[in-house]
Amino acid sequence: MTTQILMTEEILEQIMAFIVEKQPESKVAFDDLRRKKCSALKISQPANRKLLKAYHRLIKKGSITADTQIEHFLRKANIRSMSGIAVVTSLTKPYMCPGKCVYCPTEVRMPKSYLASEPAAARSMRLDFDPYELMQKRIEMMEDNGHPCDKIEYIVKGGTWNAYPLKYQYWYILESFRACNNLKSDTPSKRTCEDDWKEKTVKDLQKEMLIEQEKNESTKYRIIGLTLETRPDAISPKTIWHMRNMGCTRIELGLQAPDDKILDLIQRGHSVDQFRRAMHLLRKAGFKVDLHFMPDLPGSTPDHDVEMYKSLFTDESLKPDMVKIYPNTVIPSAELYEWYKDGRYTPYKEEELFEALLQMKEVTPRYCRISRLIRDIPENEIMAGNRITNLRQHLETILHKRGKICQCLRCREIGRQMKHVPKDTTPILFIDEYQTVGGKEFFITFEDPKRIAVFGFLRLRLPEEVHKDINWISQKEDTNNGKELFSLLPEIKDCAFIRELHTYGQLIGIGQKGNSDASQHKGLGKRLIKAAEDIVQKHGYTKCAVISGVGVKGYYEKLDYKKEGTYVVKHFN
Repeated sequence: MTTQILMTEEILEQIMAFIVEKQPESKVAFDDLRRKKCSALKISQPANRKLLKAYHRLIKKGSITADTQIEHFLRKANIRSMSGIAVVTSLTKPYMCPGKCVYCPTEVRMPKSYLASEPAAARSMRLDFDPYELMQKRIEMMEDNGHPCDKIEYIVKGGTWNAYPLKYQYWYILESFRACNNLKSDTPSKRTCEDDWKEKTVKDLQKEMLIEQEKNESTKYRIIGLTLETRPDAISPKTIWHMRNMGCTRIELGLQAPDDKILDLIQRGHSVDQFRRAMHLLRKAGFKVDLHFMPDLPGSTPDHDVEMYKSLFTDESLKPDMVKIYPNTVIPSAELYEWYKDGRYTPYKEEELFEALLQMKEVTPRYCRISRLIRDIPENEIMAGNRITNLRQHLETILHKRGKICQCLRCREIGRQMKHVPKDTTPILFIDEYQTVGGKEFFITFEDPKRIAVFGFLRLRLPEEVHKDINWISQKEDTNNGKELFSLLPEIKDCAFIRELHTYGQLIGIGQKGNSDASQHKGLGKRLIKAAEDIVQKHGYTKCAVISGVGVKGYYEKLDYKKEGTYVVKHFN
């Protein structure tokens, strides 16, 4: 048995050594070489993950040198780390949600709005919604498929985060950080099981989490961003303070439709003005916001959906950084299914939905990223509504035929536009400004001269007094919210904000060098920060705060930013 294993490893290494020696310049050439070698050896073609392990063994032996191009060809689902980070998603355990939305699936074994058949949900259920196991298993799986996981964008899903018991929230994030720190560690810290958090105080859990967060600043697997999913009516200065203590940098916030009549009809449980208040408060704290928008809801039409979507970017109280467009679908476990059966609700025709979505993509501004276009709901669960799983690709094909493009940030990432941009392109600095309630935003990018591809970007916010008469919040309420927030987070009072910094390209491990066309680690990040600091000082601000993820604080400290509370802050003379 041992001899067979050794022989298998030797064969795999032969295949990899042959491929590396030939230096393929494309995935097609790589696959041809693999096929040719396997045919000569009279064996079937091995899986990429096996070849990847053989590749790493050869590097360790000194037989070959590392080649990021080869790694690119070996990497399964390359898109998962194309944006420069490894995205890890986990689900919280089932818990009551304050929402009563008619379109929302309801399964007792799942958090509200999720189905057990969804891939991420099924994975979480198999591991009993254990954050520690979910984090480590996901990292191991991604690494097996060739994705470096040094820089993790961690997304926690599960209905309304702030509706969960506070101790559970802290325990969940604590164990997520601990999982990263303990993986491949010689001195792992002791886990805290789910029953333990009930016996601990919030302060005990906060202290433990602070220890793990400090470790995470220099460990192998660093959480550089944390996203939490919640509702606008669950946002307050206090919940923001807790989420910042946990290391949260981005909020997924469900609006669904900026129309109170529709929100009332679908029993959403909050108003558009409540959403505006939440956005305003989150902006005061420097958060990024990923807004959820749902076409094809009861009470709407395709034309009205397009107009509502346009208002997301004309209404200064909205203007999200990211948006998830989730066309409504009819699920058997949702109340909407009964509406569908008795004729109270009829979904749009396919062509009507497609045309509306195409118009939405066309009007999405450069600073906004369309994160998703559908939910990962299996087709057999959908009774009515969109069933096309590759909806984004389908829409892009139609746009291309019409001679039009989507200018959203995702579509312009350099990793997706490399074939349209010469390799020797020198990125140029662009600065786009736009106004929001309570502040001016600067979207600072490095792009090719034609603005086809984005190599890196930074979001800068300069807070300002609200001079306009706005009817969705009183001056007294706004003042009181501000006072409470700044008493909890004094480090951000009178601060400019760097809300996000990102350089695109295939993820490069910390401390590693990339190939010639990789944009990461080429100084673009530092140049973006310098451009932002110039704007900050030009406008008379004496300090700038970064809503930094835990695992990336060390990067900013090298640029003279110092830890103050849950942020890193730089003072100017």
